[in-house]
Amino acid sequence: MRQSRRSSPGNLSQRSAHTSDSSDRGGSQRGGETGPTRKRASKPKVRTGCISCKRRHVKCDEGRPSCAECERLGLRCEGYALPKTKAPASRPERLLLPKPKLRSLAESSNKPIAPSSQSTDYTAPVPPMPTFGFELNEEDKWYFALFRDHVSYELSPYYRSNFWAHTSLRDSVANRCVHHSILSIGAYARALMDLRNEYPSCGKMSRTWWPPSVLNRHHQAALVHHAKALSHLRSNIRMYGLDGRLTLAATLLFIVFENMQGNYHSSGNLIRSGIKVLTNMRNRDIDSRSILRRQWQRYLTAPRDEVDEMTNMFARHSVASAYVPFVHGKFAYHILFAEDENEDLDLAMAPPFTFSMPQSLDEAREVWDCLVVQLANFQSKVAWRNLNPEYEFDEAAAYREQQMYLTMLNDLGVGLDSLLFSSMDNRESQGLELLRLNLVVAVVSITCCLDASEMMYDEFQPQFQEVVQRCRLFADFPIGVTAKVGFTNEGGILPLLAFIGAKCRTARIRSEAVDLMARSDWREGSWDSSSLANAVTEIMRLEGQLEPTTSAMVVPSEARYTWSNMFWDFERRQIHVEYTKVLPDEFGEFETVNSVMGV
Repeated sequence: MRQSRRSSPGNLSQRSAHTSDSSDRGGSQRGGETGPTRKRASKPKVRTGCISCKRRHVKCDEGRPSCAECERLGLRCEGYALPKTKAPASRPERLLLPKPKLRSLAESSNKPIAPSSQSTDYTAPVPPMPTFGFELNEEDKWYFALFRDHVSYELSPYYRSNFWAHTSLRDSVANRCVHHSILSIGAYARALMDLRNEYPSCGKMSRTWWPPSVLNRHHQAALVHHAKALSHLRSNIRMYGLDGRLTLAATLLFIVFENMQGNYHSSGNLIRSGIKVLTNMRNRDIDSRSILRRQWQRYLTAPRDEVDEMTNMFARHSVASAYVPFVHGKFAYHILFAEDENEDLDLAMAPPFTFSMPQSLDEAREVWDCLVVQLANFQSKVAWRNLNPEYEFDEAAAYREQQMYLTMLNDLGVGLDSLLFSSMDNRESQGLELLRLNLVVAVVSITCCLDASEMMYDEFQPQFQEVVQRCRLFADFPIGVTAKVGFTNEGGILPLLAFIGAKCRTARIRSEAVDLMARSDWREGSWDSSSLANAVTEIMRLEGQLEPTTSAMVVPSEARYTWSNMFWDFERRQIHVEYTKVLPDEFGEFETVNSVMGV
C-alpha cells in the first residue's frame, strides 16, 4: 500500500515527536474517520526541479531523464523548464554612468522605484511647473524655476537653444530621470549663487566650485536629485530597454551637472557614452557612415529634429578639449569622426562637406559644428606626428588636407562676413562675433600646426592682438540676462584666449590674454578661467617671459614649450599640467615638465 505524501519520511522529520506518533496512528482516513488536524510545516518555495514536482510543490532531486519522486509515485516526469536568460546588452549602448559620491545616496538609489507611466500628450511646450504626478516641495519648486528662468539661458547665452528652452523642460513633466536631473542642476546652481554671495573672492573673478569642506543644503539636495536621476535611468533601461532620444537628453543633463562640479573624468565618460548611443541611431545597421557624415547628409536633405540638435551638442562637447588636451576627453572626437573600417575614402581628395553660403546664423553654426570636428581630428593627428617624428607620416597627404580645410574656412568666413548686414538682436550679434573669432583662431592654428618648431606662429602677431582686443569688447558687451550662476555649457572666449596664451610668444599680448581670463566671471563648460590663466602663466615662466629683463625677447625655438596634457584632480582641487618642449634634444628625446597648481 502506497504511503501518503503527508506521512512521508521527509515530512515526518519536520514535526515534533508527539505529532509524529499521532500521524502514525491516524494519519490516513479509514472508515470515515478523520485524523487530528495538523498544521503543515512552512517551507521555502521550490524554485527548481521538474515541472511535475513544481506543480505538486514537492522537493525534486532533479534527476535526468526522470526524477526519483516521479518514479516512486509512478508518475510521468514532465521534464524541466528552460532557464530564463536576459538578452546581453550591446556593447556600444553601454552607458558609463557615474556613481553617487555619498554613502547615503548609494543606499537610497538601490531601492526599486516604479517607472512613470504618465501620458506624454502636453498642452504647452514649456510647463510653468511640473505637476504631472510629481510632488514638489517649496525648495524643489525654487530649483525648477531657477533652471527654467535663468540657468537654461546661461547654459547657451550666445545662441538660442530649443533643447534648453523647451525640450528638457517638456520631458521633465513625464520622465523622472530628466525631472530629477533638472532639479539637481537647479539645486547646484542655487548653491553656487550662495557661494558667490557668501564667499566672494578678490577682484571680479568668482569662485565657481562649491568647496567640499563647506556644507550647504542646496549642494546636498543637488547630489540627492542626481542620485535619483541615475537610479531612474538605470531602472528604465533595465525594464524597457534603451530609449535613444531620452537617454541622450538625460546624458546631456548629466554632463552639465558633472561639468558644473568640475568633475571632468565623469563628464568625459558621459560624452563617450552619448556618442556610442548616437552611433547606433539613425539606421546604423544599414548605414555604416560616421555620425558626422550622416548628420551632414541630414542637414542637406531633411528637416531638423530634436535628435539633430542633441547630436550637434555632443559634437561640441567632443571637441571641447581640442586646444587644451584634458586627458579624459581628448579621444571623444575620434569616436565621433571615425569612418567604417571597410570604407576606403581619401578625405583630402574627396571632401564630404561642401556647403553653400549660409543664409542665417543657425545655418552658419551648423556648418561650423561639422567643420570644427574635422579640424580637431586633423590637429590631433598632426600634434601626435610632431611628438613622434620617428614614425612614418604622409606629409604630402597632410598638406593636401590642410589646404582643403583652409579653403573651407575661407569660404565660411565670406559667409559670416555677409551675415554682418543681416538684421539681428544683441544675442545673435554676439553669437556671430563669437563664430568669427573662432574662425580667425582656426585659420592661424591650421596654417601653423604642421610647423613642429612653432616659429610660424610669430608671423601672426597682428591676428593675435586683434583677437585679444575683440575678446575684451566681447566680454564687456552686456548680455540679455544678468549672470546669477556664471556657468555656461558652451565654449566662449576662454579657449581662444588660452590658445593665444600658449602659441603667441609676445609677452605683452600673452599678459593681456591672461588678464582677460583672470577677470572672467564665467566658467565655460570644461574651461575654467583661473585654471587656464595659471597654466598660461606657467608656460611664460618656463619660457622666461616673466622676468622684466627678458619679457621683450623673442623666445627661440629650442626654448619653446607646448601644452601637451592636463588633468584635473577633482578631490584636491588641483590641476596637473604637462608641458613638452616643441623640439627634441640631441638624443632625440622630448623634455617634459610637470606642474601642479591649486585653484
